Amino acid sequence: MAALPSPQKLELSELASIFRETQNPAAAWLAFHLAKENNLPVPDIVAAEIDRFAAEVSKPLLAAWNGDQLAKITTKGITEAWGSGRGMKPAQDLRRSRRDGSIVAHYWDKTNEASANDAKAAVMKDYNLSDKSIEQLLTTARKTRDPDTPEF
Repeated sequence: MAALPSPQKLELSELASIFRETQNPAAAWLAFHLAKENNLPVPDIVAAEIDRFAAEVSKPLLAAWNGDQLAKITTKGITEAWGSGRGMKPAQDLRRSRRDGSIVAHYWDKTNEASANDAKAAVMKDYNLSDKSIEQLLTTARKTRDPDTPEF
């Protein structure tokens, strides 16, 4: 039997998946950091995002290097290069992505023990969420993460 992936590899995979689905740069940067910290290979999609960001941020640096006295790095330029803008909250969105994934996984686990409706009721109680909220999470999971999410 093959060895199970380490918790670090699972987190890295989760973050790469979140970035693939949401384009949230916080997921890519955290994945990059954790890969380096744990001596793991950086997923291709994460490496491409880091390279894209570095190229964007380097544009004014390259201009300065080549003699442009007006070239400068601005907060606006870095924010735009990062893919973030006014009102965006990448850290909170990343936390929410993980929470949503945990709720869907909890629902899947419950469907092994009970009917889909009973599983949904248990998840509603455990997370203090409405029926509508659970249905929205499961619908999103079916569309973006896993088409095999059990129906309710």
